[in-house]
Amino acid sequence: MFDIISIGDPTIDTFLIVKDVEIKEINGQKKALINWGDKLPVDQFYRTVAGNAANNAVGSARLGLVTGFYCVVAHDTGGREIVHKMEKEGVSARYIIKNDKHPTNASTVLSHDGERTIFVYHEHRHYKLPEFAHSKWVYLTSMGVGFEKIYKDLARYLDRYKVKLGFNPGTFQLRAGPKANAEMLKRTDLLSVNVEEAQSWVGEHGRDPELLCKHLMKLGVKAVALTDGRKGAYSYSNDGFYYIEEYPGPRIEATGAGDSFTTAYIAALAHGLSHKDALRWGPMNAGSVVQQVGPQAGLLTKKEMEGQLKKLKQFQVVEITEENNEKLKEMVSKKKD
Repeated sequence: MFDIISIGDPTIDTFLIVKDVEIKEINGQKKALINWGDKLPVDQFYRTVAGNAANNAVGSARLGLVTGFYCVVAHDTGGREIVHKMEKEGVSARYIIKNDKHPTNASTVLSHDGERTIFVYHEHRHYKLPEFAHSKWVYLTSMGVGFEKIYKDLARYLDRYKVKLGFNPGTFQLRAGPKANAEMLKRTDLLSVNVEEAQSWVGEHGRDPELLCKHLMKLGVKAVALTDGRKGAYSYSNDGFYYIEEYPGPRIEATGAGDSFTTAYIAALAHGLSHKDALRWGPMNAGSVVQQVGPQAGLLTKKEMEGQLKKLKQFQVVEITEENNEKLKEMVSKKKD
């Protein structure tokens, strides 16, 4: 039996930490300006196993969950690195499928001043869900074209074993829209998205977190974790509506912040904690990850998480009520993106 099985595409990430880039805001969006044709100096170079599901698998194992990982890789250097990394971290590799027709996915991360842009390369995959052993949770996240082919089998598995589903949709799932993901959404115990991703599915709603969460709940999900970058994060469920600020620490490199947040949030639920408690776990993990380069180096162990929670007693969740809602919105709006 597993506590959680992660489903999604892994990748090999190459990080380029670059200072010689100018960032400007154009039409409300931040743009990186470089001189085309120049040779830009790279201040740091780093290569690691990554991908939303791989980050979740490693993070879940460190947080004390018995973890499996379903993905498709090739018999190449990248594929061997991924298998080795999972085994080293205590993640079961029994559902890692090897296919020689297509190479292992790869991404290049351009990082500047704690933020990043990712150049993503996804190989076409022929997904076929293995016969999973019983798991308490499944974590479904970023997959390439053809992701929907596993949905029918996954739905049967979730229903048969009454498995809880954490859903953090990736680029292709988000672009396909809620209708293409309906079979999963109506079985989702926790949907984790950021504000922009929520807007892409349910409309603008003035970036109002409560309206976004309410409209996401109408898609059939039982609870929503909504992140808003440096402005903080929200939890919306039958337990209540809660807010927490960004973790109070330095930010070296932001790749994997969202994955680490959701990983810790679900791990807290898997350990029997409430959504309110889970909303403290998420930023703690993310705050540790952004202090190092790459999405996995800073992932906390369960012991480290519990130590951080005790140490930062002032870092607490705020319940959002009719009385404090407008005041909280005003406070959050003043925080920098």
